[in-house]
Amino acid sequence: MVGRAAGRHNRGMDDRIAGEFVLVYSTQSLTDGYLARGRLEAEGIPVVLKGEGEGPYRMGPAHLFVPAELEVQARLILEEIRRGALRVAEEEDFVAETDWDQAEIDRSVD
Repeated sequence: MVGRAAGRHNRGMDDRIAGEFVLVYSTQSLTDGYLARGRLEAEGIPVVLKGEGEGPYRMGPAHLFVPAELEVQARLILEEIRRGALRVAEEEDFVAETDWDQAEIDRSVD
């Protein structure tokens, strides 16, 4: 089991998640690790990122752990990323397609 001492990089971890964490992704690129973690968290999956170096020049490897009950979902998302299924097509213009009247506004910064 991975310890709960996730460090400052996992402050958003849901404290209600308890139990075993499983390794779902390892990479030598810290940047790839952060990108994968961001995508999983965007899908609502809590992630513990381990393995980054200490000091001002943080470099890989990076290992991502998720709660065991969310392993399958996390692996499916990571596989979609590998296949390029989540890639944005060049002709897509999200700014023009966004209905800004319906967009969520974060009022907590006011």
